[in-house]
Amino acid sequence: MPNKVSKTTMLAIAAAATATVAATAPASAQETINLTAISGYPPPATWVGSLVDAYMPAVDAILAKNGNYKINWNKGISGQIVKPRGELEGVETGIGDLGVIVTAFHADKVPLYDVSFKTPFSTLDVGLVSAVTQKMIATFPQYNETWLKEFNQVPLESTGAVDNYMLWSAKPISSINQVKGLKVGAAGPNLPWVLAIGAAGVQTNLADAYNSLSTGIYEAMIVWRQGAGAFKLCEPAPFAFDASLGAVNGFSLNFNRDVWESLPEEVQSAMSAASPAWTKENVKRVNDGAKWGLNRCETEFGTKVTKASNEERLAWAQALPPLGKEWAEARNKAGQPGTEILSAWMNEMRAANQPIARHWDRD
Repeated sequence: MPNKVSKTTMLAIAAAATATVAATAPASAQETINLTAISGYPPPATWVGSLVDAYMPAVDAILAKNGNYKINWNKGISGQIVKPRGELEGVETGIGDLGVIVTAFHADKVPLYDVSFKTPFSTLDVGLVSAVTQKMIATFPQYNETWLKEFNQVPLESTGAVDNYMLWSAKPISSINQVKGLKVGAAGPNLPWVLAIGAAGVQTNLADAYNSLSTGIYEAMIVWRQGAGAFKLCEPAPFAFDASLGAVNGFSLNFNRDVWESLPEEVQSAMSAASPAWTKENVKRVNDGAKWGLNRCETEFGTKVTKASNEERLAWAQALPPLGKEWAEARNKAGQPGTEILSAWMNEMRAANQPIARHWDRD
């Protein structure tokens, strides 16, 4: 005769089974969040490659620890959604959920980021420029207020763009006196640097530079080593004059504000915590790119670099108008702390013992 199982025993077995299921089943289903990142530039651009290869994986790794959320990344880069310079408007209007804004292209809209262009001959350390820019953002709330109030964006991190600008030319240059009367191509923020030493400045960009140098539209150009190598500008301009013009900031990683505010707090936290990985990787790629670019120019096109003497460097720096003071005064008139930011910036450069040729806040 089969043994009878008591009601108490059956209840105990059922309870144990329920406990086992509860212990092995996930507490809640993982939520997938779709996000579109935009840029007009392709992954070889350091700031975009770092976004794809460093930032996104860093976010994924942080979120994977709890397993509550997963990001489905739509990589709207390489001009698929916006063209170069269209990133600011794209993130502002929500065409993209996040993107890297090239702040150097929007000095009229986010002028506080322009301070590095107004203080040339100060540093060759793009990592320092990145760190000091981030310190300025943390110190002066006006940086973030501009993004939030005027452009519907939440900035996460800023990073450097260029390690050192040099003057590349079709003929050798060993003195700033040889630049007088020369047609020199430069992007907008760099034009004052060559106009001050007598050049006929020509507004240009990397996309047009090779043809312009080849056809003589201009005979020289202000560009950094990676740019010269990547765009083969050292073929028509195989001579470089290095006066240590210096490094500049240029990128901000931003979210559309509406999208940001809709994200769970855990996801916001992961997005913020991962942003230094983007900065670190970009700085590495800028520095590695500089070495690669110069090596390509030297090995493929026979580039010769002439290092400016300290006297030539100082003479070039002193020939410039008081760029820092002019910038600071313009910011002051606009109700922003221009003088304070300029002083804080230069104090950071001095504290880091940088090769400052001109103390822009003391003009």
